[in-house]
Amino acid sequence: MDLIFGSIERAFDLLRRRVPWIALLIAALGWLAATAAFIWVTRLDSNGTTSQDVQWSSVAFVDLPPLVLLVIVGIRGIAGVPPVAWPLGFAPVVVASALIGVVYAGSRQGGGYGWVVSLWSFLYAQMFVVIVASVDELARRRRHGPGGYRHPDDERRARRRLLQVKMLIAAVSLVTVLVGLGADGYLDRLGAVGDLQLGRSGTRVASIAILIVPLLVLALFVRHRWTARVAALATALTVGLALFALPTRQRADTALQYGWLVCTVLYLLLKAANRTYWPAWPPSAYARGAPAYPGPRGSTGGAPPGSPAVPPVGRAADRGRRPRRRCDLDPGLRPRLRRGLLRWRLLPGMTVQCRNRGGWSPAQVTV
Repeated sequence: MDLIFGSIERAFDLLRRRVPWIALLIAALGWLAATAAFIWVTRLDSNGTTSQDVQWSSVAFVDLPPLVLLVIVGIRGIAGVPPVAWPLGFAPVVVASALIGVVYAGSRQGGGYGWVVSLWSFLYAQMFVVIVASVDELARRRRHGPGGYRHPDDERRARRRLLQVKMLIAAVSLVTVLVGLGADGYLDRLGAVGDLQLGRSGTRVASIAILIVPLLVLALFVRHRWTARVAALATALTVGLALFALPTRQRADTALQYGWLVCTVLYLLLKAANRTYWPAWPPSAYARGAPAYPGPRGSTGGAPPGSPAVPPVGRAADRGRRPRRRCDLDPGLRPRLRRGLLRWRLLPGMTVQCRNRGGWSPAQVTV
C-alpha cells in the first residue's frame, strides 16, 4: 500500500516542483471533469421546473469558496492562509466528495458502477488539493525562487495542512459509509442511519462507527504520533466488524466498492504517524540534527568549535527517519573507524569526528 500511494504522491510532487504549470493544468482538467460529472448527477436527480435552480445553486456552493481559497493561496501561499479561510474553502469540497458522491455511489441507483462514482468523487477532492499545492508552488517561486520559503517553518506548515485536508476528506467519506451502511450493503439516503447489526447482539455498526469519530478528530487536530496509530487501529477493527456483519453475498461487492477508501484512510493515518512535520510539538533531536559524540580512543572528542550539526536531508528526513550518510574518508581508514565505533559502542548515524587528510571534521557514518 505504501509503495502504490507513495509512488503516486512522489510522482505528483516531482511534477509539481519541476514543472508546476503542467501539474496545475493536469489537476485543473481533472477537477473540471469531476465538477462536470457532479453537475450531471445533480441534474439527473432534479426534476420539474426547479432543475436549473438546483443545478446552479449546487455549482455555486461547490465552486465559489474553493476559488476564493485559490486566490488567497496565490497571493499569500498555503502557510499564509488565515485559519478561518482554510476550512471554509475546503468544506464544500469535502461535502461534495463525501456526502454526495459516496452516498450516491452506495445507493441502489448506482447501477453496478457505484465504485466508479465514489472513486471519481474522491479524486475530485484530491485533484483540488493538487491544484492548491501547485498554486502555492508558483506563488513561492515568484516571491522567493524555486524551493524558497518566507519562514523556515512555512514548509512544515504547508505539508501538514495538505496532509490534514487529505485525511479529513478520506475520514469523512469512510465514516459516512460506516454510519449509513444497511443490512443489504446499500446506503439508503443522505443522513440516514443504517440498520446493519453485529449478529444477534443488536449492536449497530453505526454506533461503533460513531465511537471512532473522536479518535479521528484527535488524530487530525491533536497531531500526536500515537493518536494517529490508535485511530488507524480502531478504523481497521471497525471496518472488519462491518464487513463481518454483512451478508456473505454482499461482502465481496462492498469490499470492492469501498476497499480503496479504507486503504486510503489507513495509509494517511500511518503516514502522519511517521512524518516529522506532523507532530504539534517541536521535532525530536534527530530531526533537528544529531549532536556531536566523542570519536575513537585518543581523539579530543566532540565536534570542532563552530561546526553545525548535520541536519537530515532527502527522503529519510521526509519519512521521519535518521538519515544515513557516508563519511568522506580514505578507504583504508574506514575499517579503523568501524572498529572504533564498535569499541566505543556508538550507533550508526551518529555524528563523530573522523580523521581525514584535511584534519578533524564532523561526519555521519554508516556502519
